[in-house]
Amino acid sequence: MKLNVWLVSTVACLTAVTVMAQETSPQPSTGATAPAPETAPAKPARKASGKKTTVLNPPAAAVVKSSNVNLRGQASFKGETLGHLQKGDTVTVLEQITLSRPKKDEPAEWAQIVVPQTVSVWVGADYIDPDTKTIKARRVNLRGGPGENFSIVGRLEKGAAVKEVKTENAWVAIEAPTNAHAYVAAEFLEMQPAPAPIASSTPPPAASPEPQVVNVNTPAASVVLVGASEPAAPAPAPSAPAPQENDANRELDALRHATGLEPAPAAGETSTATPTPSAAPATNGPAPPRIVTREGFVRRAYNIQSPANYELRDIQTGKLIEYLEPKAGMNFKIFVGTRVTVTGPEGMDSRWPRTPVLEVQSVDLMP
Repeated sequence: MKLNVWLVSTVACLTAVTVMAQETSPQPSTGATAPAPETAPAKPARKASGKKTTVLNPPAAAVVKSSNVNLRGQASFKGETLGHLQKGDTVTVLEQITLSRPKKDEPAEWAQIVVPQTVSVWVGADYIDPDTKTIKARRVNLRGGPGENFSIVGRLEKGAAVKEVKTENAWVAIEAPTNAHAYVAAEFLEMQPAPAPIASSTPPPAASPEPQVVNVNTPAASVVLVGASEPAAPAPAPSAPAPQENDANRELDALRHATGLEPAPAAGETSTATPTPSAAPATNGPAPPRIVTREGFVRRAYNIQSPANYELRDIQTGKLIEYLEPKAGMNFKIFVGTRVTVTGPEGMDSRWPRTPVLEVQSVDLMP
């Protein structure tokens, strides 16, 4: 009995304590939302830079108008002085900067320029390899003075060479690299106009003809025989067949004439030419063989009666241009199926009066 009374009393006390806690806890009013849990205070919004920057692409040249103009580490009077510019100095302007809220007696217009090599910048001595005089860290900042409290005026990557000027404590002054920048008040600079491009008035020299080598890009191109005394054949009349075919025929006829072969009769015709006595031999010996250069792709000659083992065929049409006879010892089979340029003396074989034979002296692969 006593145990039951004790249990009832304990439960009643706990209930009373819970009710009192609920009454003393603040309750949200009707329609109000519960307060958010406490969090860390939000970071203040980053203020605008307060300046307008115009990047010049390409950079422009400017001339200093006054003497002893300060070269600063920032576009403001609070920037440390790196050095001085003199009247008449020429600088390279990278950016034009306009401050929206300049301080009193401070210019609003500034120019970011390449630091002249006569001005030194600073880098920590621990980042320079004393043996190679190069940067050994992955990337280091260049500063306007010997300390981390000075402005950053550029960066150098690992392996960049430096030229030391002096040492102060744990910092080294080096000759300013081309990517180091500084600032100068724009009122002390006179911007220079970009130079106009100069057009060359001298025409390229004309290529002088080479009498011993004739460049022929297609089998139908005309060829000039070395030592020939006859004038060039006239151009075909408009009613004549295709000019390329006529040129090829004239070339073959001239080659046959030079080698003592008569032109072959056309299909369905018989030759009615009467033999003429051979001309007296020249007193100065035979004319030198003509050297030509041809382009095409190489193929094996499958006709066992062919005057040579290889053929040169046109790249576009695949037609036979001429037969190729490599010089002794030349491994010519490696050129089969490739596009080449071949050079050598060209002649006619009496058994094949329609197709020339070229003795290959040199061969080059075409791209």
